[in-house]
Amino acid sequence: MYTPIHFRIEELVPPDMHARWRHAPHKLFMLFDMEALRTLDALRHRYGPIVVNNWHAGGQFKNSGWRAWDCPEGAALSQHKLGRAFDCKFTRITAEEVRQDMEREPEAPCFAAIRRIEAFDGMSWFHFDTGNHDREGMGVLVVGGPSGKAKPIARSTAGAISGGAAHA
Repeated sequence: MYTPIHFRIEELVPPDMHARWRHAPHKLFMLFDMEALRTLDALRHRYGPIVVNNWHAGGQFKNSGWRAWDCPEGAALSQHKLGRAFDCKFTRITAEEVRQDMEREPEAPCFAAIRRIEAFDGMSWFHFDTGNHDREGMGVLVVGGPSGKAKPIARSTAGAISGGAAHA
């Protein structure tokens, strides 16, 4: 089991789940994909402080990490509900700058396990997930963007980043 270095469990689960399992927080970490947790720590190491959930400190975010199956926020089969997605709010850099950094350097260690990101207009957070997508063959899938359609980010043979048609 992987336990994050930089995040406490209340930063990753909603308040009701934390209240039910506060006596055994180590069990709540088992809800998460290890690669997603390692990626979260790697992003924190590279970019500095990250807010996922902040309900425990009086903030508004409670569903930016793990979500219950009956949570109305997001898609019905969201990767959040499988413990494979996080919505990161960075304090020292914008989410758009992180997306641009990933486009420039998709093979950086902090991005290595990311298979999908979201990039909708006006999105102030960095959504990533480690769900079932062929990153090696198709690149990182970008959902959203100017066209609103999914497209992969992949290295071309010349080493530049290129986008292509979605195969989701």
